[in-house]
Amino acid sequence: MKRLQIKELVWSIVKYDELSEKNLNWIISNFSRKELKLFMMLLFKEIKNNNILVNFAGTLSETNKNKILEMFPDKKIIFNRDDETLVGGICLEYGDFVFDCSVSATIKRILNVIKEAL
Repeated sequence: MKRLQIKELVWSIVKYDELSEKNLNWIISNFSRKELKLFMMLLFKEIKNNNILVNFAGTLSETNKNKILEMFPDKKIIFNRDDETLVGGICLEYGDFVFDCSVSATIKRILNVIKEAL
């Protein structure tokens, strides 16, 4: 199977959010080792690029949730309350991009500036 065909297969799996056991067994039995590696790499990348992970501390108002949903209309958004590591604020992960506006990240940045100044 060619790279383009594997890419199209991965795209349809992610778009329709469906990979049945039957389909997975077919893929495993019909793909070569090289094709399986490519399939897994492309699948991971496509999932990562089509999902937005929103970690927040405390409560996130419906207004803010709606703003995030409007920013990424065609993406699957996963809201995750994470008070322990964020302390306060919000962290958005989109593909390789991380937008961290949490209290813990701000404290780490301040401490790094102080360490560099010493």
